[in-house]
Amino acid sequence: MDFQKIKDKVRYIAGNCGDFIALHKRYFLAGCIFICMACVLFLGTGKSATQEKTAEGVYKNYKENKNEELDKLINDYYKAYASGDTDSLKKLADPVSDQEVSYIQFYSQYIDSFNNIKIFTKDGLEKGSYLCSVRVDLKYKDIETEAPGLDFFYVETKDDKLFINNIYGSFNQTNNIYEMDTEVSDLISVFIRQQDKLDKEAEVTEAYEDAIDKDASLATFMSETLPAAIVQWNSDYQVQLAAAAEEAAKAEEEAKAKAEEEAKAAEEAAKAEEEEANSFTGKTNAKANVRAEADKNSERLGSVQKGTEITIYGEEGDFYKFDYNGTKAYITKDAVTVSNGDAAEETQEEETEETPTVTQSFNKGDKIRIKSTTNIRSKMDTSSSKVAVAYDGDEVEVIMSYAEGWTKVKFKNKEGFIRTDLLSK
Repeated sequence: MDFQKIKDKVRYIAGNCGDFIALHKRYFLAGCIFICMACVLFLGTGKSATQEKTAEGVYKNYKENKNEELDKLINDYYKAYASGDTDSLKKLADPVSDQEVSYIQFYSQYIDSFNNIKIFTKDGLEKGSYLCSVRVDLKYKDIETEAPGLDFFYVETKDDKLFINNIYGSFNQTNNIYEMDTEVSDLISVFIRQQDKLDKEAEVTEAYEDAIDKDASLATFMSETLPAAIVQWNSDYQVQLAAAAEEAAKAEEEAKAKAEEEAKAAEEAAKAEEEEANSFTGKTNAKANVRAEADKNSERLGSVQKGTEITIYGEEGDFYKFDYNGTKAYITKDAVTVSNGDAAEETQEEETEETPTVTQSFNKGDKIRIKSTTNIRSKMDTSSSKVAVAYDGDEVEVIMSYAEGWTKVKFKNKEGFIRTDLLSK
């Protein structure tokens, strides 16, 4: 009896058991409890629960692929890769990062074709999934000898169609762009330690070394030309990333500035609209200078003759803001007599200032239609600044009536005070 063979066999079986436990370590104890419960619940039924996921396939021997759909998927992938056609490649493998797209377009410049493709498979974690080792000879441009290689793909089924789950491809495993599912990555870690996988790697490595020994140009390309080109590609890619980030930051800053500019323009337009809505007319009672600011020492823009009718948009101190040849300018109040309606309202306020008479009050939410030009004040005081001017036909909404003889109202998104005795339902 050959005891050495028996020892090797035992060691092989023990290694498989160790891999199985390592793969399922997080579920091992829970699995034992589940089995006990299943025995109690289903004893005597003659049936067992079907698992959606299983790692049994990783321990079985390689099978040379006979699946035509899988064969076409892998061959189409290599054709797209060799031509740098990343758009077609993205339809076969998903996801493909921008970095990998850049790398494929760079690397494909050196590739003539992928030849002698042989696919070996084991069942993956779920039904319709495959662990694929692909033996391939890579023909580089202007180099006679092909370079043997061994690729890995994790293929899954989605919507009854096979696709390459590129999360588990060599590029992502090297660069860690996408997060890998723990169960699948554990399965792959067991897969790469299987003896048939190690034997296939040794076979391809030996063939590769023979090719290098036989062709000095291939040896130089693989040891010097290609590594140097990859370093240069990576450097260029990082520069592109930095430039793209700078461009994105610039675009964001420009968008922010544009948004602020539009907001400012909208605010100015709203202010102009409000001023227009609250404007009233006046007439100059003497020739007067027109100023750029509400200051007698500010720039003089010109003058207006006595008797000139002007449209007034607001007040600032001792000046009216008015329209002067299409431009907002300022004129001293002393030189202007306001229109009768506004003046009458002022007079009515002033006449009753000392002894306000409260004849009525209003409830919150009451809508009052203005009968004549009425100033809306910032405070319950006829000398306070005007918030707005309401004209005949305008409507105000009551917020609260006060015993002091004033009513707080809302008018065109503004709030202010009107003498209660100037309002009527």
